[in-house]
Amino acid sequence: MNVLLTALPDPGKMTVDGYAQISRWFLEQAKAHLAEHDRLQAAEKVWGAAALALKAIGEQRGWVHSGHSNVLCVGEHLGLEFGREREFGLYMSRAGYMHTNFYENDWREDFIELALGDVEVFVGELEVIRNSAPRPYTVRNDSDRIRLGHLLGLRRSQRPAIGDYSPVGFSLTHGVV
Repeated sequence: MNVLLTALPDPGKMTVDGYAQISRWFLEQAKAHLAEHDRLQAAEKVWGAAALALKAIGEQRGWVHSGHSNVLCVGEHLGLEFGREREFGLYMSRAGYMHTNFYENDWREDFIELALGDVEVFVGELEVIRNSAPRPYTVRNDSDRIRLGHLLGLRRSQRPAIGDYSPVGFSLTHGVV
């Protein structure tokens, strides 16, 4: 395998920077595995890069981000908050195909390479978001209530109501929720 430029963080409690660092490490790993024609490992690292970049923002905002469904909630909410729901949905779908490929061996190298390119762009956009202030958000529908309930770790009866507003995208670590 090629020499990687990004080092892994020390083991232990993960931080925002640790998740972001591993995301970049996974991108390098994916390229190295593709160079060796290891489609399965390359695809899984593509998924990992997207997931860890989302987990970095989840950690930064104090959101629950363990497990696939919560990672997907982070991506969906960020897409809505930043007016990029279509693009983020496409990026996340492409990354999800890569995770499935690890188990099913469905995709050729050229498709994995395309997915890697898309996820590199996605990770870059998530880095910009991570370094930006959260945007205001108003709960519009039941889907918002459910997603925010997951992210905030709330019981069904505690979910925000339709019309509730947060100037910081319902971030627990950025102040008013």
